[in-house]
Amino acid sequence: MSGLEARGLTRSHPGLDGEHHVVVRGVDLSLVPGENVALIGRSGCGKTTLLRALLLLDSPGPQDRGEVLLDGKVVRRGGARSLRAFRRAVQYVSQDAAATLDPRRPVLAQVTTPLRTLGVVRHRDDADARARQVLESLDVPADIWGSRLHEISGGQAQRVSIARALALSPRYLLLDEPVSGLDPALRRQTLDLLASIEVDVEAGRSADAESSTKTGATDDETGDAASMAATEAVPADSGAVPAPADYCARPAPADYCARPAPALLVVSHDLAAVARVCRRALVMDDGAIVEDAPMHHILTRPSHPATRTLRDAVPTLPTATTG
Repeated sequence: MSGLEARGLTRSHPGLDGEHHVVVRGVDLSLVPGENVALIGRSGCGKTTLLRALLLLDSPGPQDRGEVLLDGKVVRRGGARSLRAFRRAVQYVSQDAAATLDPRRPVLAQVTTPLRTLGVVRHRDDADARARQVLESLDVPADIWGSRLHEISGGQAQRVSIARALALSPRYLLLDEPVSGLDPALRRQTLDLLASIEVDVEAGRSADAESSTKTGATDDETGDAASMAATEAVPADSGAVPAPADYCARPAPADYCARPAPALLVVSHDLAAVARVCRRALVMDDGAIVEDAPMHHILTRPSHPATRTLRDAVPTLPTATTG
């Protein structure tokens, strides 16, 4: 089976009383190529803990359970080499995107450095060309490419972080509260950007050319997912949102638009925001997934009380994307 899965994930945190309190309760979820999925729930319900577990960024204790699978195979925690394929396939954009950028590097180098250090491209000119093309495709102004972190806005930093992830050609892009803390204009721009990361339905199938002998990534590095892209035809109800007509017509590396865009898992407490990007939603409450339904169902006929609370908190309900 092609996809990113979690099976029976359970995670707990130590409390002030010395006892472990369960934060994630036996969660099963799946993300398949070609779909955009929202993981929504009130603050404190366990979304970020689940996301970190799914990314293998946590340190589970003896009382924790569950496994993460990529394409039907369990991902083992065994060091850099065993995690290399997973790190190349799955990219992450943090809630605080600026905190993940290097304040010493200009914008262009934020994107080119991972390309070279992870062996995605060998030559500086190729890295520069690829970075420029991805930044252009995401409308990051060329006049800030030489600027450092303190010289750009929060919205621009968010786009740079997304550009850095997309340049590495991941199969799955996981985003934690991507519009939290942004002003209304930047919020709208970021949501439009996420909606434009659309699956190229004409891409067909590309071969998985992953080589176990390829050198590069360390445990906390992420790399090129091109070698991991065992691409499948995009299902009609995948949840992909149409991209601007020129998205893949803009200058790009020879094979950049030949690959499908990554599937998205957008983590948020903001139903109005994710409804603009995703067609399927997982609702989390008290550490468990309590509802899994199409977005239009979540907006019009929510089944669980937690879902109804999230819906009722939206002053004006958005219109779910129907394709």
